[in-house]
Amino acid sequence: MTARLDEQLSAVRGQFLSMQDHLVAQLRRLGEPTRDPAQLISDVQALDRQIDEAERAAVQGVLRLLALQSPVARDLRLTVLILQSTPDLERAGDYARHLSRTPDVAGTEGRLALGDLTVMAATLRAATFPGDAGLAAQVRELDARVDARVDAATAALIARPGGPDALAAAGWWRSAERLGDHLKNVAGRLETLYR
Repeated sequence: MTARLDEQLSAVRGQFLSMQDHLVAQLRRLGEPTRDPAQLISDVQALDRQIDEAERAAVQGVLRLLALQSPVARDLRLTVLILQSTPDLERAGDYARHLSRTPDVAGTEGRLALGDLTVMAATLRAATFPGDAGLAAQVRELDARVDARVDAATAALIARPGGPDALAAAGWWRSAERLGDHLKNVAGRLETLYR
């Protein structure tokens, strides 16, 4: 029974990590220079679909694991963490997809925020397995930096309202802020698990 539990838990962990890998790939793709906005959107959407597929597989795997293997102690905590965190990663992928629609509207500060988000996602991935509470804490610190950039950009938009891109820029910054929040949520759970 233990071998079967380990096998199923490993498969669920793999899907959870796959979600994070695809999210990192989305953010890296957003940070690449592009002359073809349609291709950028297509690439980011394809990665978002992969995140969605990995989420479905992870949730099904977790439910099967809970029903058939009855994990306990640390295995149960990890299983619950994955079940709680897959929606956050799925939503983060959706927000990355939103960012791809208007990639240059946020200017230089937007590129810096995107760099912070990419580092956040990669750090979260590194913190996940084998488990590092210190790296998870770094994700929360990076989120504070993204939030500061969002606040500054929002203040600038309020100070000079109008223009055709103002609404698109406000939406871009809101998506960036929410993406960071979802990563921070997962990091907080990892910190609790690995403390």
